[in-house]
Amino acid sequence: MNKSPEPIILAVALLLLALGCATLAYLFPSVEEITGVKSMEPSGDRAKPLKAEEIESSVAIWNSPVLWQEPANHHRLFDSDEYLFYPSAYPGGDYIKKNVSTARSPSGVLLGWYRKYGLDFTDSTVDRADPDNDGFSNIVEFKNDPVGVRQKASDCDGSQSTNPLDAQSHPSYLARLRLQKYELRPFHIQFKGYQQLNGVYVFQLYLKDVPSYNQPPLKKSGDELGFEGYVVGPFHQEFKMEMDPATHLPVNTDESTLELEKPEIDLKVVLPFRKEIDSPESTADFVMLMPTEVDKVIKISQGKIFTVPYLANTSFLLINTSDKGATIRDTKTKQEYSILKLDPAEWDEVPQVAQPAH
Repeated sequence: MNKSPEPIILAVALLLLALGCATLAYLFPSVEEITGVKSMEPSGDRAKPLKAEEIESSVAIWNSPVLWQEPANHHRLFDSDEYLFYPSAYPGGDYIKKNVSTARSPSGVLLGWYRKYGLDFTDSTVDRADPDNDGFSNIVEFKNDPVGVRQKASDCDGSQSTNPLDAQSHPSYLARLRLQKYELRPFHIQFKGYQQLNGVYVFQLYLKDVPSYNQPPLKKSGDELGFEGYVVGPFHQEFKMEMDPATHLPVNTDESTLELEKPEIDLKVVLPFRKEIDSPESTADFVMLMPTEVDKVIKISQGKIFTVPYLANTSFLLINTSDKGATIRDTKTKQEYSILKLDPAEWDEVPQVAQPAH
């Protein structure tokens, strides 16, 4: 029976493998050739042996770790920012505001000012609130507008603010007076004639808006007219030669004038001879931006004296009115004030009066 060739083949394969490994070991570089290190023995300073005391100290620290404490001078290991969320004030977006020293409420009031007085700036009604019940809301006290000035809260830094917690500290009452509207009320006057009596000129004036039985008698310069507070002023007689277009002859035309005055308000009206004019009369409606005066109107004619709520001991003279506002004068001090035309949005800054319980 013939022997199997497999053992012979296996023996030859093993022999060839051994020869290949020997050849590879011969050709492969040594450790010295690869690393350049000639000796594997350690060189340099040898490690010092640990002392028992050092081991004990390390073990003690490990068993009693130092707890973290808050650093001095308010340093923080972690820092974070505070943000404010105003979804109702910014319905279009951009309603998350970073709370920094310059942060303001949606109305423009500095949040630091609210913090100063312990007021809750996250309350949506804080601007219109009146914690000291003096009639001035927080936003009005923050702005503290002078008379005749209307500021935006965002333009104020709070340095001129009054104390919202002290009823004796508040803005000027007069600064809350506004011109709601004014109406022109023309007063028709005609300078009809004049003559000299005993060396003094007297004048005939016709008032179109006055019944015939109540027309003024002859007046001279310095007399009170008896209507609208006017006083008869200087008379200026003047004639001018003109050519009559019908006859082509020269005619001496009377172009004299008479003045009517309201000395209190420095108003002067010039009346041309035999011509009717409209006197610039007007009526003003004033309102006070205070919670107790919401539905009340002060109606006054130009040149008349009036008082305003909260200032009962002071009277004012209405000098003039216009689309932009009015000018009034303190009858005692003679100081004049510019009163602003009402912006309806200003009512939103007036505290709401608490309704009585039913």
